[in-house]
Parts: sequence; C-alpha cells; structure tokens
Amino acid sequence: MSLFRPLISILLVFISVLVVSCGDGSQAKAPTYSAAQLAQIQATNKNVTAISDRLPELATLIENRDWNNVKSFIHGPLGEIRTRMSGLSRELLPGTKEKALAIGKEVFTHLNKIDEAASNNDYKIAIRNYSEALKDLASFSELIPHA
Repeated sequence: MSLFRPLISILLVFISVLVVSCGDGSQAKAPTYSAAQLAQIQATNKNVTAISDRLPELATLIENRDWNNVKSFIHGPLGEIRTRMSGLSRELLPGTKEKALAIGKEVFTHLNKIDEAASNNDYKIAIRNYSEALKDLASFSELIPHA
C-alpha cells in the first residue's frame, strides 16, 4: 500500500503532462469588428459627431448667460445626443460597450446639470458641467474604432 500511493501520484503527473502536451495550442482570439460592423459604427458615429460638433454654440450661449436659449439648445439640437450615443455604444464590443454606455450617461447628466443651472442662472455650474461634458465626449470618441 505504501508503494502504491507514489505510483498513483507519478501516474497522475504523467497523465497531466500528456493531456497538456496534446492540446491543440490554439489560443482564443480576441473579438474583433467585421468590415460591415465598422461601416455601421462609422455611420452611427457621424450622427453623434454632427450633434457634438454643435457644442461650441452651447458654450457661447452660456458665456452670454442666455439662459432661455441654453435650455432650448439642450432640449433641441442636443436632445438626441444620449439616444445616439447609446445606440452607438450598443454596437461596440462587450468590454468597450459598458464604458461607452457609462460615458453617455455622464454626458447626459452634465447636460441636465447645465439645464438646471440655466434655470437658476448659475454660470459657474453651467460652465463646469459644459467642460466635463466635453471631456466625456472626448473619452467616448476614443472608444470608437476607426476603419
């Protein structure tokens, strides 16, 4: 019995080595985008970019303390930005998708705070959240794959 245990241990080691060495050696490939997916992402990204390119207009309105037009601009031209960002986020790979969705939510939160600041005529809060929204949009843009 005392000789039997070491033999079983040695046998298990050999079996383990055999199983590992007989593996096919292929490694899982990281998921990537197909050409069709990249084309769709780029098309959707153009919609997001078209809206975000209008953000300097919001800065001008905030600088001029034109609070009624700040509110109108947020609900008008910028009103679709969260929907478009969410749609684009859903097209991304899983690891990136969650980050993009979170950033989209942050941009929306900043726009809501700007809207609230406009209601309260609070320049400091409005301009701070404008700056944060710009940073978040830049972070979002970095997550988008390019062809």
